[in-house]
Amino acid sequence: MGLFSFFNKKKEPIKETLKEKRLIPRWKISALAKIKWNKETEYSPCEVKDLNMRGCSLLLTRKIPEGCLAGNLYFNERFFFDIEIAIVWQKETDNKYSYGIKFTRFRDADKEKLFKMIREDFSAHMNN
Repeated sequence: MGLFSFFNKKKEPIKETLKEKRLIPRWKISALAKIKWNKETEYSPCEVKDLNMRGCSLLLTRKIPEGCLAGNLYFNERFFFDIEIAIVWQKETDNKYSYGIKFTRFRDADKEKLFKMIREDFSAHMNN
């Protein structure tokens, strides 16, 4: 045990943990959908993950067009939503674009419809 043995001790690896900042729980779904931005004429396929009443994670095959922060999110003929968003984070991996989006305008009627969609189509995720 010399003076330098103190510096040669093995250190525990630092465990990074992300602290959950959301006040509203999210449903850990993975749902195929389509989105049409206001400046576009056609729907683009997307995947919606980690959905709650304030936002979701959106996976697209192309970038959100510049200045397009409103559109129509279409899950099926029963569940579609007019949304306005703010982009919280974005990441590109293997030519896929992931976005964390926050709903800046989401009507109360749409919130009820969203809850109904989760209850009917994703009931396994209700307590997640």
